[in-house]
Amino acid sequence: MGVKRKKKTHTGAVVAITLMIIVMLAAAGVLLWLFFFKGNDADAVQKVYNTYTQDVAQGRYDAIYDLVHEDVQASIDKETLTARYTNILSGIDASNIAFTLTGSEETDNGWYYRYKMSMDTSTGVMDNSYTMQICEDSQGEFKIMWSSNLIFPALGDNDKVRVNTLDASRGTIYDADGAAIALDGQGASVGLVPGKISADTKDADLEKLAGLLEVSVEYINEQLSAAWVTDDVFVPIRSIAVDNQALIDEVISIPGVMVNNTNARQYPYGNVLAHLTGYVQSISAEELEEMKDDGYDSNSIVGKNGLEKLYESTLRGTDGCEILIVNSDGSLKETLGYKAAQNGKDVHLTINARLAKILYSQLGADKGLAVAMNMKTGQVLSLVSTPSYNPNEFVAGITTSNWEALNNNEALPLYTRYTSTWVPGSVFKPVTAAIGLTNGTIDPNEVSPSNGLSWQKDSSWGNLTVTTLETYGDVTLDKAITYSDNIYFAKQALNMGRDLFANGLDATGFGETLPFTLGLGTSSYGSLRESSDELLLANSGYGQAEMLVNPIHLASIYTAFMNGGNMIQPYMVENAAELGDGSGAVAPGTVWKSGVFSAEAAEIVKQALIHVVTEGTGTQANIEGMTLAGKTGTAEIKASQDDTTGTELGWFIGFEVDSNNDPVMILMMIEDVKDRNGSHYVVPKVADAFSLYRAGTDVQVPSGDVGDAGNADESSGAENTGGIGTAGTADDSGQTADNGDTASGLE
Repeated sequence: MGVKRKKKTHTGAVVAITLMIIVMLAAAGVLLWLFFFKGNDADAVQKVYNTYTQDVAQGRYDAIYDLVHEDVQASIDKETLTARYTNILSGIDASNIAFTLTGSEETDNGWYYRYKMSMDTSTGVMDNSYTMQICEDSQGEFKIMWSSNLIFPALGDNDKVRVNTLDASRGTIYDADGAAIALDGQGASVGLVPGKISADTKDADLEKLAGLLEVSVEYINEQLSAAWVTDDVFVPIRSIAVDNQALIDEVISIPGVMVNNTNARQYPYGNVLAHLTGYVQSISAEELEEMKDDGYDSNSIVGKNGLEKLYESTLRGTDGCEILIVNSDGSLKETLGYKAAQNGKDVHLTINARLAKILYSQLGADKGLAVAMNMKTGQVLSLVSTPSYNPNEFVAGITTSNWEALNNNEALPLYTRYTSTWVPGSVFKPVTAAIGLTNGTIDPNEVSPSNGLSWQKDSSWGNLTVTTLETYGDVTLDKAITYSDNIYFAKQALNMGRDLFANGLDATGFGETLPFTLGLGTSSYGSLRESSDELLLANSGYGQAEMLVNPIHLASIYTAFMNGGNMIQPYMVENAAELGDGSGAVAPGTVWKSGVFSAEAAEIVKQALIHVVTEGTGTQANIEGMTLAGKTGTAEIKASQDDTTGTELGWFIGFEVDSNNDPVMILMMIEDVKDRNGSHYVVPKVADAFSLYRAGTDVQVPSGDVGDAGNADESSGAENTGGIGTAGTADDSGQTADNGDTASGLE
């Protein structure tokens, strides 16, 4: 009997295979899902990040709100968020914003992007690290879980960013003794406290105040009506010069008026050094257009004249800045950026302010100038021009009446006289003498008979003559200088000839720009070299005709008489090298022109100049215990020989010859000395200045006097009133050449 076998089944294998297939299909599905859906999520999240960074970098702050998650939008509106970015980033002058992605990851709470954001700001470069959370919203879109820490990591939604300007000080201008002549100091602000205004006299009081400050009553009421004004606050109306005590006393007598201190540039020496210091004021629209690339803005204060303008870029400091995060209560949370203020550089001068006050007081109300200089070092000790103005008035904002008064003042108080050129008259005779001695055309030992009071070369001159004031016996070079003999120097110029004379003048710097901090007029001799007019040459010999000399240049020429024929270069700024002064740093005793006169010629002229003071025309400067040398001069300024309306310039140059270390020279010129004793009006003023200076006296000068306020704009300066130089010349009509020393006193 055969055995019956059972049929095998493969159910288990089939099930296993089926399950395996299902698992594989599921895995493939997962992979496909991850590939198609999760991959798309990553791209979408990356796109959100990219869009945000681009919007911030390009300043499209209003577009950021559309990237913000709906949960965040519920607590902040678009306008507020946009303003937060705009105000903060523009407020810190953010620019060149750049992002660098450092990593990203997905978590159960969404995606996290880590990055750095850098930017240029008003304090420099800021570089911070950030983390941005991006989540899916109810619409299945990825959005930023925004908060203020995406602007700055430490910035909370209730915090604020504050930008503080750290004010830089403007450099101080010092005199040689360390006295400040221009500095950041105090001004005076006139204002009202509303609660203290008298109700009974209010209208009359405001009318009076408006008149004193030269503003309208309407303007005062506008200030009082401002939204921030309360009864007990000070409402500023106008700033005035801090040294205008008379006006301060008047305004504070009005009920409700107070005068508070305010920061302002200050000029302690006021009128005395006004032309030298200049002043500062608010920048003009034209200046801003020219200077905006140098960091100036509409609130900038700039130098308008004098050294303040010349050294603007040096004196001006660079303001600093700090960027802070502050809590809602105003307390500091974090310093985001800091840039220290850089104060302006100080300017140290050789000027002696005490001597300047002495010279200013001697000039008084006259139109004139004074230059004081060390004969050995070239240090300029004083530069004074009168009449003057009060620079403190300009800083405060000059009133219309003072502006007009100064502009209309015929004495030209805004005119800096020592930078111009003038007819020198007889103070030029020593220069002619030194040139002739050096080139050998003048014999110092020659003795000739007197020419009387009037002389002409020959009959070819017709009725044209050269005159002098006094005869003194036999004529020598020494006596001609001592007694200021026009005829002697006219004859010597003719004997020398125009070429030798002009060559000698060129050697002393005529026609050249004197290297000096201030721009100076160039000394000139007109048509002397080219002209065939003998009388023009003759009159040039004693400083008339077309001769024009800058006072500082003339002072430099005179230094040759104390330095063996070498002209010392004047300088005024001790730290010029540090400041980048265009005239360059000058060491004490630097020779500008070497050997312009021979050493023998310089000594001969110096001895003659001593005799001028001891026995000649300058005896008013003969001071006991002091050996001075000097020269008087009266230059005529008139249109022709027949002109009786012309004016005269009075000169005196005196210098110490018994001081080896610091011999001081004082040069003074005063206009309109006709009928005031000519140069003899000037001599005692210089003598008194020497005495007061060497005695250590500190004179008191009123802060305000003739022409002490007004517009000091450069355009206000007129040309040299003594600049035509027509006196002592033969004009086309053949008028008689007049004596250059015909003032009423003895020259």
